[in-house]
Amino acid sequence: MRFEIDVFAWIPMPEVPNPIFLLPGGASRWGPGACGPHFGGDNFVMPPPTAAAFIGTAAYTFRARQNVTFDASPWGTVSGLRTTGVIPGTTTVLTAARAAGGRVCHTMTATVLGSAATALFDASSGWYEVTMQGKAQDPIPAAVGRHVAGAAVGTAGSILTPALAWDLTLRLSTGSSLGFWTTQTYKVDAPLGFDDSASCSGVSATLGGGTTHLLHGLITVRRFPSYVVYVTLTSATGTKSTEIVFFANAASRGLAEIAIPWDSQLRRVTF
Repeated sequence: MRFEIDVFAWIPMPEVPNPIFLLPGGASRWGPGACGPHFGGDNFVMPPPTAAAFIGTAAYTFRARQNVTFDASPWGTVSGLRTTGVIPGTTTVLTAARAAGGRVCHTMTATVLGSAATALFDASSGWYEVTMQGKAQDPIPAAVGRHVAGAAVGTAGSILTPALAWDLTLRLSTGSSLGFWTTQTYKVDAPLGFDDSASCSGVSATLGGGTTHLLHGLITVRRFPSYVVYVTLTSATGTKSTEIVFFANAASRGLAEIAIPWDSQLRRVTF
């Protein structure tokens, strides 16, 4: 069987304020990052119910994403491990709100500050463990600093700019339930998570209809923007199934919350 794990981060609002625009002097002083009052958000709020409906679909944009793919045949082995690393999205500056006909006046590719991924089989625990870490940053404050005062100020601007980030530990274990100590560890590590994946359309308690194995784990994300984790299973016969196992909806949260990390459990599904 083959597993594909995809993590996406995106801004669920049409736009968010661009504070650089409010500085005196405008774009002539601060560079093209000050050309409009808004940063463009991404053009969806709720994720589609399957990864296949999102990946490779030009209609959707993102701040950053990451994929890990590997084969688990026979069970207990890892082969064909592939990872994209963190793929940065595009930061845009808008001349006005989208609803008011705002157009893009400047674009920059997000800055990747961290990217790591592993997949291994832990024989002592009897599960596969996949880890994925990503960190990406709005590149415009650093670019403004470089435009105004050179590389040193650009570096300072980057240091002072909060970044979105995720730290995922996903486990695939034999058996349809967790042991006592694993359950208690999860409760201690993430007692107040904000996983909204059960609210997404089309979700199921099973991945591909199986009931002999269990997907579980933990994730830390920033409270802004939104994040989603998809897991896709391809069976030995080539049948592909996908489930959302984590969804953090930031539609009601503010840009300042990007600096606040939060721990959550993944939605448990059998396979």
